[in-house]
Amino acid sequence: MRQQIQNHNAYPHCRNRDEQVACVAEAMRRFGEGCTADDLKSCLGITEAQLKDVADDARSRAVTLSTYQTRISVPANRAAGNFENRI
Repeated sequence: MRQQIQNHNAYPHCRNRDEQVACVAEAMRRFGEGCTADDLKSCLGITEAQLKDVADDARSRAVTLSTYQTRISVPANRAAGNFENRI
């Protein structure tokens, strides 16, 4: 049985298209693999026309956000366990 995600009511409060894209992208990420247009429309409370307006950009953003990895830079002496340079 598919998990029902609650309407978070953010879409009506979006001030511009960028925020609408971000809202739909986040909903896509929450639903995960197999997300359908009907899932998004019922979750966000939006129409087919509103979804079609942002769907491609939202899909692209959702994929980008889900595949982005944060890298942390560590000084070589710290990574090697050499702590002689400590004060």
